Amino acid sequence: MYSIIETEQFIQWLGSLKDRTTRARLQLRLRKASLGNLGDHKPVGDNVWEMREVFGPGWRGITSCTELQ
Repeated sequence: MYSIIETEQFIQWLGSLKDRTTRARLQLRLRKASLGNLGDHKPVGDNVWEMREVFGPGWRGITSCTELQ
């Protein structure tokens, strides 16, 4: 399992999306990630990963991962 930490900026951005279907899909994607299903993702740098969602304009979420010891 992963902890998803949403910044205030992200919460405001997500809430500003006019398309409710898009907002719901992105929220579901984050829920799945929190349960360990990262889906389509790839490393893009030093401990930074890109989670890709294939719909609409091709949403991309950038996340930082650190291993818990």
